[in-house]
Amino acid sequence: MRVALVCCAGSTEPCEGCRFQNVHSFFSRVYGCKVFHFKELEALVDIVKDGLRFDGVVVSTPDFNLGFIHTMQYLQQMLKLKVFLIVEKISTQGITVQFPSNHIYIDSSGGHGFQEELFSRLRCWFDEELSVNTHCTRQIKDIALNLHSKSLKVGEVIIELTSKEYELLDLLLECQGQYIPTEKILHHLWDSYTSPEIVRQYVYKLRHKIETTAGRSDIIHFRRGIGYSVSF
Repeated sequence: MRVALVCCAGSTEPCEGCRFQNVHSFFSRVYGCKVFHFKELEALVDIVKDGLRFDGVVVSTPDFNLGFIHTMQYLQQMLKLKVFLIVEKISTQGITVQFPSNHIYIDSSGGHGFQEELFSRLRCWFDEELSVNTHCTRQIKDIALNLHSKSLKVGEVIIELTSKEYELLDLLLECQGQYIPTEKILHHLWDSYTSPEIVRQYVYKLRHKIETTAGRSDIIHFRRGIGYSVSF
């Protein structure tokens, strides 16, 4: 997967000194994306015209002005790129524009908790795009498990999972409505030499994480002598 980062403030690769430099590590770490940096939108337009495709584009601009808006409209409509905006200042000279929903607006100080809010919105935006394009999400009602980011979305709350937590929940969701014996879970996720206690530990971790983060304690169920299940 490829993601383009456009820092219109004029930062240089790899965005040293840029207030949004952690966005690079976010996409590399969470999604394993190859990240491309551009100083200006026009450079991105040129390389896309040459045939390079991106799964998403994140643009940080110090000024949301009319010239910027026109370029963005071209990117989204003509080149069919999915764009997320980080905006500091709006200068539309009194002209009313429809501000995009996939954006985050900050003041000059950045605001307390800005990074957490930014990464949460980026995850929602990118997961949604990947789900539409690659069918990478297992979803039942308001519960969505994302393959690329290894995260769980409960309603509007996103919960980061470890690899084993993800694999366990994916197995339970695949067999939704059925109880899976502990031995079968061990066979799929570990091996015959691993104690069944490991399954109980991971179920406890998952339950605790979901309950404390999303307030839901009714997702993972257990019946003695039968196994584990999920229901909604």
